[in-house]
Amino acid sequence: MRALSIASQLKDSRVTFLGSGLSRFADVIPKHIHCIALPEDVAGPADASASLLQLSFLHYVPMNVEKVARRSAAISAALQALFPVILIVDVSVEVTLLATLCGIPTVVIRQNGDRDDMAHLHAYECAQLLIAPSPEHLMNPSKHDWVNQKTFFSGGFSKYLGSQKFPQQTDRETIGVIVGSGGTSLDGRIINALATQCADRSVLVIGNVIRMEQVSASNVVFYGQISDPASVLAQCEIVVGNAGHNTVMEMADLGKKFVCIPEGRPFYEQLRKAELLGQNEMALVVMPEDLENANWKAIISKAGNLRDDRWLGVIANSALAHIAQRMRELWESNFSKKLT
Repeated sequence: MRALSIASQLKDSRVTFLGSGLSRFADVIPKHIHCIALPEDVAGPADASASLLQLSFLHYVPMNVEKVARRSAAISAALQALFPVILIVDVSVEVTLLATLCGIPTVVIRQNGDRDDMAHLHAYECAQLLIAPSPEHLMNPSKHDWVNQKTFFSGGFSKYLGSQKFPQQTDRETIGVIVGSGGTSLDGRIINALATQCADRSVLVIGNVIRMEQVSASNVVFYGQISDPASVLAQCEIVVGNAGHNTVMEMADLGKKFVCIPEGRPFYEQLRKAELLGQNEMALVVMPEDLENANWKAIISKAGNLRDDRWLGVIANSALAHIAQRMRELWESNFSKKLT
């Protein structure tokens, strides 16, 4: 959770999380952080008249869904109750615009992908600060100079303090596989092909695997969904996973040789990230459509030859401290002025 990393540096501030499904993270969210649960915004069986309105300046506009009205009301009420407040928005254009209409300063987290559409540009314009949680060379630039100039590139960070937290106990014969929860091509059949072709190596799998019954190779160990996989990943020289931002930053922070499989995501987010990883020779990129006939022995061999300094300049130890400083400066600029 990127929000947890940022919140950890705002020790002198009152921090509140707003979101749906926050209860799933109750065991990792510190008790001093106030959480406000929001209704979901997806139509259900009770929403018989639901429809989606297609607008150029918003991404997601469900109509005739009562809980959407409750969600917007809950956000607005929370912003009023917490005032004075600055809202950091990670992902949602609609929430950014709602907060702006409520007169609340916003900070928007930029992500990879083709995001020069009107909706994103409106959110970027509303925001008082844009934060890219990565170095500039791993963020595909906007074609609008003002977006790039408004962006603070913090450098990369992850939930780990860095590879020094985990003593080097890497086994060159061990491969890690991270199966994400947002939809992945890494199912049981693909994992079995990897393990079968690399029978001389152990394959440690983290995450919930679909079609797990198709794995017959004896060199596969399943760990399931675990809250902190670093102790498992520490054993692996090479890790296979998708191109989600958090996964990429964790691979960089732990210094892993990475086989990157970009999945289909809105705005080509993972594809654009993978393109930059490939261009900078930081990871070996394999497209999902090539997995069916993948030569895993060759892929793993190529990944093993990635440069030792491939992640240099990606992780910035000062990234979170600098984000916190930017937030303090933004607070001062908004709330320290006296009315005359």
